[in-house]
Amino acid sequence: MKISIRTKLSTYSSLLVLGAVLSVGASLYLTERYYLFVRAQQNHLEIVQFLAQVGREAAGSKNDLLLSSYLSLIRRSRALNYAMVMDAQGKILAHSNVVEVGRKPVDPVALRAMAGTGLLRQTVDTGKDRLVDLSMPIYLEGKRIGTARVGYSEKATQAMVDEALQATRQRIALATALCVIFGVMGAVLMAYIIFRPIEHLREGAQMIGTGDLGHRIDIISRDELGELAEEFNIMAAKLQELDQLKQDFVSNVTHELRSPLTSLRGYVEFLLRDGAGSLNDEQKESLIVVKNNAMRLARFIDNLLDVAKIESRKVELHREELSLKTLAEEIRVVFRPQIEEKKIAFDFRLPPGLPPLWADADKTAEILTNLFSNAFKFTPEGGRVAMFAKDEGDAVHVWVEDTGVGIPPEALVSVFNKFEQVKPTAGLARKTKGSGLGLTIVKGFVEAHGGQVWIESKVGRGTTAHFTLPKRREESSTPFQEVDEG
Repeated sequence: MKISIRTKLSTYSSLLVLGAVLSVGASLYLTERYYLFVRAQQNHLEIVQFLAQVGREAAGSKNDLLLSSYLSLIRRSRALNYAMVMDAQGKILAHSNVVEVGRKPVDPVALRAMAGTGLLRQTVDTGKDRLVDLSMPIYLEGKRIGTARVGYSEKATQAMVDEALQATRQRIALATALCVIFGVMGAVLMAYIIFRPIEHLREGAQMIGTGDLGHRIDIISRDELGELAEEFNIMAAKLQELDQLKQDFVSNVTHELRSPLTSLRGYVEFLLRDGAGSLNDEQKESLIVVKNNAMRLARFIDNLLDVAKIESRKVELHREELSLKTLAEEIRVVFRPQIEEKKIAFDFRLPPGLPPLWADADKTAEILTNLFSNAFKFTPEGGRVAMFAKDEGDAVHVWVEDTGVGIPPEALVSVFNKFEQVKPTAGLARKTKGSGLGLTIVKGFVEAHGGQVWIESKVGRGTTAHFTLPKRREESSTPFQEVDEG
């Protein structure tokens, strides 16, 4: 499946934007989560430090109410599991749960807390949860008078962090969705802006490839694509100049060759008529060979002139009513030697009442001659060549069918190019020489009449050449010079 550059660029840019936005959103979320968790731990640390300070002040002022008030205040924390102050012997002086006051815990965590000389962090696994025990010694006038302890539930702390993150998640999700939407829209717009000059370049290359060397690309951007378009236009201008030089050269050479060639043919015919004395049979045979080659060269020169006129759109049409049946009978006479030599069955099947063509007689004869010449050339002995036609509204559809060697599919796109010849099979290689201009002339003459031409073929099964010509005088003008007669 063919995927355009614009689609690829839009898709890749959109995926890049999506990946970048999701990465940033995830990073922000994880960073915020980590910050809240660290902040919660820092808050727990501050609480145990402040509890130790309150315990010291309560001991110094002998005001137990101060300690009870602070414990009542921190008891509201959801993550707090317990908070207590123990004396130097480990007896609980104050506790967030008053039932525990007066007890003397002897568990390993409590013993390590009493033995600690500074801030101590311990973890207790209860099976259903993990508790974090923070303890800090209480000193008064340089003497240790007790220990402050707080215990926090990791699960409750995590739940509080997740609740705090809920609003953050919503904000990040909204920001991510907006960034994705505008990012994808920007990616598509960017792909369009970038691809538009590339599309112009592609269209320009196609126009140049079809022979429109006068086509230019209008890209004014001051970037690499603008420079490429400028170089493309320079290349097209040089190609146009070279093509014009080639056309002028071919036209001049063919015109210069026609005069001496006409003179040569005249002298040969003069000699064949015994104008300079009697000739023996061997001399006449040699002159006939010279005459035939001179006629062949003349046809090639005429073909070159026809192609030059087609390319410069200066084909002159002298339209008149033409009978396709009469043209077919003339074709039979012209190709009778090939028909008899190769024993080819030739037939034309024209429906009764077929309207006459409104076309140039010489150009139409040239079209049919070139098509039948190819058909007979590539059809082996014992084959068949036929012509068909039908009325199609304002035009007559004509097609020439043969049972020849056929044309490979990859060669069908270039059969109308100048000097383009399909490589023949080994058995026909010796008999298929030509200039490669026949189908170019056919296409030019058919299109000069406003018709269409195309070829269908299957290797080993034959070829069918189609063309249409008008059956009545058309009011619309053509790009070729036209002279009407009739």
